[in-house]
Amino acid sequence: MKIIRSIPAQNRYFEEEFVENGNHDPAAEYGIVNVFDEFDYQTVIGFGGAFTESAAYNYSLLTPTQKQDFLEKYFSREHGIAYNFGRTHINSCDFSLDIYAYVENGDKDLSTFSIDRERKYVIPFIKDAVNFCGEEIILFASPWSPPAYMKQSEDVTRGGELKEEYKRVWAHYYAKYVKAMAAEGVTISAITIQNEPNARQSWESCSYTSEEEREFIEQHLIPALDEEGLSDLKIMIWDHNKERVYDRTKHIFASQTVEERVWGVAHHWYSGDHFEGLRLVHERYNKPLVSTENCGNITADLLTLAERYGVEICEDFNNFTAAFCDWNLLLSEKGGPFHNRSDKTVACAGVVFEDKSAGCYAPVLYDTEKKELVYTPIYYTIGHFSKFVQRGAVRTATTKYTEDLHTIAFKNPDGSLVLVVLNTADRAMPVIVRHEDLCTELSLEPHAIMTVIL
Repeated sequence: MKIIRSIPAQNRYFEEEFVENGNHDPAAEYGIVNVFDEFDYQTVIGFGGAFTESAAYNYSLLTPTQKQDFLEKYFSREHGIAYNFGRTHINSCDFSLDIYAYVENGDKDLSTFSIDRERKYVIPFIKDAVNFCGEEIILFASPWSPPAYMKQSEDVTRGGELKEEYKRVWAHYYAKYVKAMAAEGVTISAITIQNEPNARQSWESCSYTSEEEREFIEQHLIPALDEEGLSDLKIMIWDHNKERVYDRTKHIFASQTVEERVWGVAHHWYSGDHFEGLRLVHERYNKPLVSTENCGNITADLLTLAERYGVEICEDFNNFTAAFCDWNLLLSEKGGPFHNRSDKTVACAGVVFEDKSAGCYAPVLYDTEKKELVYTPIYYTIGHFSKFVQRGAVRTATTKYTEDLHTIAFKNPDGSLVLVVLNTADRAMPVIVRHEDLCTELSLEPHAIMTVIL
């Protein structure tokens, strides 16, 4: 069998070796990781990250050679980690250069609607990725806030609610965005209703209760999409942390119309594990689950953060998640640019803010001083899944002998069987892979990850 191993603490990544299959006593009982591929669970949609304006701005700073390297490392399966899934934002988000909307203030019929802003950085970035990728990049979009005049607070930041008289207009806003992007050659396959509807952030945000989200979908968004000829556009709800993922889904799906029309449930990682909540959503509603945002502060310990990504991906998919989307694809060495994430970065047109105390990690950083791309341990950790698990793969079953190991397995459309094992212990751990009564002895270094191709 083929083994691909990374030991981040030793700066060793994607090291390959071949091990004789069945090299261990088939009667072994200790150190066993079982793979039972007769089980078929959810089908994998893909892995990827977010095409934010900040990421696109950083991409624009790269030389042609660096752009080629970046695209290949992210979107090639042979030479990179095979991203084929992505997110972008409707209007600005905190990882935009400043605050913007697609309409002029007070526009009640959206006659001034234009996505000119996205033509500078975001659309060229997406197109380069799409043209480079060997398969379709499935894209979804999320709003962080309606324009200020549509909100009761008349402010895009710090939460606030959508005004009743603008709910229909805001629903048509999504449709106009999807159509405008399509006219630019960019297909948006799905939308979420609102990024983090339970958070009143210092940056662009908007608050919805479960009832308000359900009512908006049923009374405004579904009619608007049908009227605009976008009935096939997929709708995802929640798009926030897992601790309330089941509760929100339950209350939103109190409407049968909404339950039937909503395609999936989106979730983030910021409030802790709560992986069981994903399983509850699956068991009761059998809707696709999508991890739509994950990141950590750039002041965090990078190796610890990378390992957290490995745990998250294993346990998200073990609990029926079908796609994983990281946050920004590319940030600076200071974790930006961004706005309204600290008192020093209040949005101002034409100003690019870099305040490391409020910045975030991306799997790939652009060091603006050295003019170099930096591929972080996060990049390789995600790659242990995304590079080897194909779209259309089906998760299958594993068992393990210790909580220090996280394991997950998939059956690819090409017939290959992929097992990923992550060791979170401070010591090397035996990994005796048992499949169809053959036992193959391996070992995994402390805080290391490996992908096994059976």
